[in-house]
Amino acid sequence: MKLLDRPEVNAWWALAQSDLRVAGVVAALEPPELHLACFLSQQAGEKAFKAVLEAHDRPVPRTHSLMVLRAAVGDVGVDVSHLAEPAAILTDYGVGPRYPLLGQATRAEDAAEALDAARVLMSWAERVLTG
Repeated sequence: MKLLDRPEVNAWWALAQSDLRVAGVVAALEPPELHLACFLSQQAGEKAFKAVLEAHDRPVPRTHSLMVLRAAVGDVGVDVSHLAEPAAILTDYGVGPRYPLLGQATRAEDAAEALDAARVLMSWAERVLTG
């Protein structure tokens, strides 16, 4: 059975894909919704990590920290060494954009960087889940 054929894994993965797609859409609006692009990029990365954890029959921590999730995935023997930077970029966007006084992203560069980081994580997770 392929990992993505498992309902629990596929559920996380489908949500991650949806979040990434919508992040790109809101970043392209005129004017762009930068805080949503950053938040949804973080959510895509978070759910991608959670899909990989679910695929390895590991508990899925209730956290928005991609650094914590990266470490948990590393504990199952999956190489995550190259994901430190994207995880660090995205971690703060899990909470900040939802609260206006916590540093809402205001620059197009923030959204572009967040989208790039999410795409790196999604590409990696897809290889893990389909490989």
